[in-house]
Amino acid sequence: MAFFSASDEITARGAIALPQGVERIALDLGASDRLRLLRAWRPDLVFAHGLEDPVLERDVVALAPAVIVQHTYHGTCISSSKTKTLPTVRACTRALGPACLAIYLPRGCGGRNPLTMVRLYRTQMARLQTLESVSAVVTLSEHMAGEMIRNGVDAERVHVVPPFVSGAATPFESASDRTPGAPVRLLYLGRLERLKGVDRLLAAMPIVARAIERPVWLTVAGDGSQRPELERVAAALCAKDARLRIEFAGWQSEGERAEQLARADALVVPSIWPEPFGLVGLEAANAGVPAVAFATGGIPEWLEDGVSGCLARSESRKPSDLAAAIVACVKDADTLQRLRAGARRSAARWTIARHLDGLDRVFARVAGAVSIGHAS
Repeated sequence: MAFFSASDEITARGAIALPQGVERIALDLGASDRLRLLRAWRPDLVFAHGLEDPVLERDVVALAPAVIVQHTYHGTCISSSKTKTLPTVRACTRALGPACLAIYLPRGCGGRNPLTMVRLYRTQMARLQTLESVSAVVTLSEHMAGEMIRNGVDAERVHVVPPFVSGAATPFESASDRTPGAPVRLLYLGRLERLKGVDRLLAAMPIVARAIERPVWLTVAGDGSQRPELERVAAALCAKDARLRIEFAGWQSEGERAEQLARADALVVPSIWPEPFGLVGLEAANAGVPAVAFATGGIPEWLEDGVSGCLARSESRKPSDLAAAIVACVKDADTLQRLRAGARRSAARWTIARHLDGLDRVFARVAGAVSIGHAS
C-alpha cells in the first residue's frame, strides 16, 4: 500500500499519520508528468478521496481500476452546496446540467459572479464525467447514493459503506445526578460558514431559555468566515438575557473535543444545507451525547428522533423549530438520560469492522483477481 497526496501542507488541524511500512508518494511538480512517481509504482487499485483539482483527479483514477469516495456534492452541483437560498432556504434535488445555469443566480445557489458560475459549472461537469467513468463510487449514506444515481452514475457502481466512529466509548455523567436548575450545556462543533446554520442556533437560544426557565450555555467550537458576525450577534443576545452564555472556543484538538463533549448535554447540528452525512453526530453519540439537528440530507440515517436525539423540521429551517427540538431533548433529566443511553447504543452500531467489510466487498468487486485484505 502507498499513500499519495496532492499537498504537503500541514494545517492547524494536524498531519496525517501513516502506519509503518506505507510508502509515501508525492506529486513530482518538477516533471512534465506530475504523476510520474505514482505511475512508476503501478497501482493495482486507486482509492481516491477529495482531490480538489479535477484534472488531477481524472488523471489519477485513470491509472488503475478506481474507487472514489464521494464525501460531498462535487460533480452534482455548481456550488457543491445543493441548496437554494431564494426565496427561502431549501435543498435542491435537481441533477447537474445546463438548466442549473439558469437558476443559479435567481435562486441564490452560490455566489453572484456569473463568470465564476460558468467556471465552476465546467469544473463540476468534469468531476461528474470522472464519477461516471470510475469502477465504483462509495458513499457514506443512502442520501448520497441517491444523489449519485440521480446524476447519472450507474446504480450498479454505487455502494453505501457506513462510516465508523473511532476510539473507545467514553464514560458520561448521569444527567439525573446533576443539580436541579443547573445550566443546560449545548455544544456546536464545526465550521462557521453560512450553510452550517449557526445563526439559526443563536436565534434559538432565547427561545430555549424561556421554555425551560434555566440558564443555557452554548460553546461554539470551530472557525470560519462567519465567526466575527456570529460573535457580535452572540454578545448582543447575552447582553439582553442574563440566562444566556455563549463562548467561541475556536478549533479544538482531539483531546479538547473529547473534553467539550464530556461537558455537553447535547450536540446541536443546525445545518441548513443537506449534510451528506454528519460524522460529528457519531463522535458525540460515542461520548453518550444526544444530538439535535434539522432533518436534512443524511442526518436522519444516524439520528433517530426520540431515541438518540431530536430532529427538527427541515422544511423552513426556522430557529423556533430548532428550539423546540432542543427543548424536547433537554427538558428534564429523565429524558436526557434516556437519549444519552440511546446515543451510546446508536454509536455501537457504527464500527470500523463494518466499514472495512464494506470496503473489502467493493475492492474485491473492482479488483477482481487482485487479493486485498485487512488486519482486524
